[in-house]
Amino acid sequence: MFAHPSARDSAILSAMRPVEALYENGTLKPAKPLNLRQGERVAVIVVRRPDASRWDLARLASLPTEDEDLAAQGVEDWSAALDHEDRG
Repeated sequence: MFAHPSARDSAILSAMRPVEALYENGTLKPAKPLNLRQGERVAVIVVRRPDASRWDLARLASLPTEDEDLAAQGVEDWSAALDHEDRG
């Protein structure tokens, strides 16, 4: 069972938002002005967008992943647990 987020956690999540930026000459430049004070420090998480010139996305999508194997194993375990419950 998942715990409800605390007020502190909710405040942090509500303060987070994605910002598109361009990286040039060692500096991240936001595409739009940000509602921040001069000199304010922020935490930044950088997520690269898929770029066909860097990644062969079709090849990566065709590779088998362990996720499928783990999901199949999970279904098998779940099925076995249900069978065991049915048998008493």
